[in-house]
Amino acid sequence: MTRQDNETIRVVLVDDHLLFRQSLKVMLSALPGIEVVGETGNGRKSLQLIESLQPDVAIYDISMDGLGGLELAPMIPEISPTTEILILSMHSNSDYVRRAFQVKCRGYVLKADSVEELERAIRLTAQGQTYLSPAITTDFIDHLLAVEGNKTSAGAVLTPREQTVASLVEQGKETIEIADELYISPKTVRVHVANIMKKFSCDNRADLLIYLKSLRN
Repeated sequence: MTRQDNETIRVVLVDDHLLFRQSLKVMLSALPGIEVVGETGNGRKSLQLIESLQPDVAIYDISMDGLGGLELAPMIPEISPTTEILILSMHSNSDYVRRAFQVKCRGYVLKADSVEELERAIRLTAQGQTYLSPAITTDFIDHLLAVEGNKTSAGAVLTPREQTVASLVEQGKETIEIADELYISPKTVRVHVANIMKKFSCDNRADLLIYLKSLRN
């Protein structure tokens, strides 16, 4: 569905720093055509909030207690297909930015950017356009947008859910922990892990963990 220019952009804020989040809400609410319809500092609660509100844009921090923006982003299309994900982070290194685009975030803004840049990012991402902070140098843009981290040597691509499971495996999470975190059964987790190992040509979970960590290097 194509967004009309005169439609209000409905935004949800997800950041665990309360003072920053409330200040951001005040600033964004003062902008014409932008409405902050919800906010939370809890990653899991954000999923319930987004499913209920169906916002146009969800603004996520990366570094939060529990699940952060990069872990949560792949889950959003399942609960709110029209919501675009915009990362607002203090981190400007290529690994974070590359991973954000790999998990289908629409834009990446730095907390050091101006309100005007954030406004531009919100309006563009709401239209389905990609936005990257101008403070992130163009020298490695091609690297950031590459998808080699999600592809196997055979060229297969992980599904959004597999990306999330792979991220949790890389963090050292066990099957039961992953199941609890994603609200799925342990059996489903094992199926996802088996599919990931097959795509990455790994014989066991230990090999998979080593391979996943190698993708960061």
